[in-house]
Amino acid sequence: TNSVTTCAAAPPPPPGFSAGKENFSGPLYNNSGLLYYTDNSGNSVYHGLTLQVNEKAGKYFRLNANYTFSKTLDDGTFTTFVSTPQDFYRRNLERANSNQDVRSRFIGNFVADTPNKSFIRNFEFSGIVTVQSARPFTMFVGFDPNGDTNPVTDRVGLAARNTYWGDNLRAVDLRISRFFKIGEKLRLDLMMDAFNVFNRPNVDEVTSVYGTYAFCSGQIPTHYKDSTSIAIQKIQIAGCPVAGPPVPNPQFGGPRTMLNPRQLQFAAKFSF
Repeated sequence: TNSVTTCAAAPPPPPGFSAGKENFSGPLYNNSGLLYYTDNSGNSVYHGLTLQVNEKAGKYFRLNANYTFSKTLDDGTFTTFVSTPQDFYRRNLERANSNQDVRSRFIGNFVADTPNKSFIRNFEFSGIVTVQSARPFTMFVGFDPNGDTNPVTDRVGLAARNTYWGDNLRAVDLRISRFFKIGEKLRLDLMMDAFNVFNRPNVDEVTSVYGTYAFCSGQIPTHYKDSTSIAIQKIQIAGCPVAGPPVPNPQFGGPRTMLNPRQLQFAAKFSF
């Protein structure tokens, strides 16, 4: 369903600075403010290469490993107010890394059983190792410097969509279990699972609101915990624009949402 919304015109941005995209075309009809048009169109492309290894060492050890190298490009995501284009009338300028762009992803799992005739028989040890490269995020100004009445889509300087990379993901999940036979038909399985064994603080999303309309003296943050991001968070960055907010948001580049910390799970299963 197409929709059209009219908004009151916003005051022009302060003169003499790069207000987001310098080639922003502005509202087509000055007497009506911004025409907000949405449709269900979109273009995306995915390229990927997957390698898989399956190995069985004897009777008691099995290994499966998968690695994917890929790249995803698109000109937008599902339609929300934040995901709308910065220039509504030239959507082709939105083509960039997708929100789902994960260049490298490795998943390996193994299962090790104990010999049937040993004193540690009926034990099973298994695990899953996940390593994933960072996802990209868009650096937003946080207000409306280009004066198009939409304060949530404006990007810092001339930065394109999704040019700030978040944190890598690294997680190890382990399980140890043992079963006991009770007579001929009854069986008891005891299991202990440990998720994110090393309790790594895996950041899911970062705060990407930069807080001002231009980068400070060419200091452009590029990824989670880089030197520029840390300086912003410590309010130790200089050379910022004098019009509008004078300094970047000290929360920029910091964790916004986190994946689960270490978790332990105990279970029992009785079969009859």
